[in-house]
Amino acid sequence: MPENHDSAVCFGEFTLDRRARRLCRDGRDIPLPSRAVAALAHLIAHRDRVVEKDELIAAAWRDVAVTDDSLVHAISVLRRALGDDPARPSFIETIPRRGYRFVGPPTAAAEPVPLPPATAVATATATAIARSPRVSRFVAAALLLAGVAFLVYRVVDPAGDASSRGERVQQDAPPGTEIVSDGVVSPAGGHLAFVARDTTSGRTALWLRALDEREARQLTGTDDASQPFFAPDGRTIAYFARGRLVARDIQTGRTRTVAAVNGAPAGGSWGTTGTIVFAEWTTGLYTVPADGGAVSPLTRLDHAALDVAHAWPQFLPDGRRFLYQVISPETARAGVYAGTTGAEPGLRLLDEATAASYVAPGVLVYVLRGMLMAESFDAARLQLGGRPVLLAADVAPASLERGHGISASPGALTFRAGTRKQHLTWVDRAGTPQGTLEVPSPMFNVRVSPGGDYVAAASSLTDSTGVWLVDIARRHSTRLEPDGIAPLWSPDGASLAFTSRGGLDLHVRPSGGARRSAPLVSDQIVKVLNDWSPERQHIIYTRHDAATKLDLWQLSLSQATNRPLLATPSNEVQARISPDGRWIAYASDASEVQEIYVRRYPQLDEPRLVSAGGGAQPQWRADRQELFYLSPDGTLMGVPVSGSDQLTFSAPRRLLRIPTRDSPSGARDSYAVMPDGRSFLIDAHGDPEPAAIAVLLGWAVGLTPPRSAPATHVEIVASR
Repeated sequence: MPENHDSAVCFGEFTLDRRARRLCRDGRDIPLPSRAVAALAHLIAHRDRVVEKDELIAAAWRDVAVTDDSLVHAISVLRRALGDDPARPSFIETIPRRGYRFVGPPTAAAEPVPLPPATAVATATATAIARSPRVSRFVAAALLLAGVAFLVYRVVDPAGDASSRGERVQQDAPPGTEIVSDGVVSPAGGHLAFVARDTTSGRTALWLRALDEREARQLTGTDDASQPFFAPDGRTIAYFARGRLVARDIQTGRTRTVAAVNGAPAGGSWGTTGTIVFAEWTTGLYTVPADGGAVSPLTRLDHAALDVAHAWPQFLPDGRRFLYQVISPETARAGVYAGTTGAEPGLRLLDEATAASYVAPGVLVYVLRGMLMAESFDAARLQLGGRPVLLAADVAPASLERGHGISASPGALTFRAGTRKQHLTWVDRAGTPQGTLEVPSPMFNVRVSPGGDYVAAASSLTDSTGVWLVDIARRHSTRLEPDGIAPLWSPDGASLAFTSRGGLDLHVRPSGGARRSAPLVSDQIVKVLNDWSPERQHIIYTRHDAATKLDLWQLSLSQATNRPLLATPSNEVQARISPDGRWIAYASDASEVQEIYVRRYPQLDEPRLVSAGGGAQPQWRADRQELFYLSPDGTLMGVPVSGSDQLTFSAPRRLLRIPTRDSPSGARDSYAVMPDGRSFLIDAHGDPEPAAIAVLLGWAVGLTPPRSAPATHVEIVASR
């Protein structure tokens, strides 16, 4: 069918003026990008066939080179404007892997489409002024642009929930998986990436979905992927996996290693100048060329200011400056900062550590105490507008396990709805609840005292941080150390070991009311406490070495000296000494899969494999007659133990499923064994995190100023 640009066409309640490139509904303008209107006009003109993607891109983007992502975004914008369901299309049908087809029944419009009254007035006014010899045409054009911008820029009530303005959809977990990350949208908003864990094998992988299609697809070869982020052109996706930062071409599947990552990754961003900034949780931010090369430090944690982490960097449009979070228990230090690749001191923009994302041409989106907010932001001057708009309530914050928390582009915004409330629960060996323990803040690395009367735990790194002591009988909680991490009971319960300054200092203090003393070990290496030997002479901890990865180290309390206990080319973590002090169980990936091994202690003879099919977090029963661990799918396994000089381990038995959303191989303990071995204290997730990722389409309509108007000239104001 030949195109006719001199006529308007009607379909349903819509009219498209192809000559003026305007879409109207019942005579009222629907603001749309010109490329989207061009794509719609081309689809209608060729509605007798499928229009291939390349053809549609060539028709709508004749003067620029773009990727499929721009087309997907344009089709998504059109569908929102038309109220079209991609699953049951009334107008635009997706032909997977090929293109699109217009399926509506258009007819020629009898009359030209009139301008809306306000636009007509603005046009007439500008035209009249332009004809006046006293006013320049430049001023007239500016007035016309201002009039059109006024119509497009819709005012939103900052006291209300604006999420109803856009179309809210969700990404459910693919069959046989559970989503374990936040969603990440591509720069043009056409694709969504996320990480899902196979519920059978426990392995994670990267998934990708075009938002105009219903199904996501797994990207093969992305085992153990975490925290993805896109290149500026949307053609490449980067992610972390097995101690590496990896870049993958989405179309060809080719992957390459960009850099080695020594610590736990805490997000990354790919700038327009070909530079990547990424975060290591315990050390700071680093920069590396996107094509690979030398890794250079960009920030370092200020331990004097009690920095816990620098995390979640995101480049601003100039490709030089970026946003990042400083996580610290000190309210004067924590917040969202703007830094530069030139390593100048950061500028604090928000005074709370929160997920934050910039969206061109001038909006900062962030989470504040569970509320998703949008605020005008001048990226050139690094200035906030000061009048935020509420987009959604009850939004989950960023976390080291899931990711940044939010991801935004002009076309789509993702978040996880629901802030989880923790329920520490005792369960028996069958998983039947036996009671709950209320705590004032989410607790991690829960350790039960040797007598079973108290619980020591570390709270969130971003809220009510510190080491807490919970009296089980009295249900009373006391914060012992405001910046402590990973408490560890002495064998008699009289003392607690913990680390501070982000894990750099190792302390021992009475478990009663006395304050800490000087650290026993203080250096620039992060230490994760594992266990305390029964004779009270040694503390086992994990630390990283560039040559041997994660190793087990031993601190002698009597001599205040430390030395390597087990350092191999593999990772050794999560060590637990048997109650009689003669054996040590630990997790190692020596076989490429993390498993549980047991050796004699302290001689460390040949390792004996105990787990089957993977394992993490070993713990002994108080009488040493059983060894527990978690399988990759989060099932608590019990291994009967017999013998004295030579131990015999029976086949592992499945006991119960631990409903943790953290990886069993992570640094946190997901369960604690009560002394009798008959019950366990677990985080039961009484209010579970949502299984799906929320995607808000069209969220920026009325929030982002038109690109023709400077961001600093537009203000978000309230209306009723």
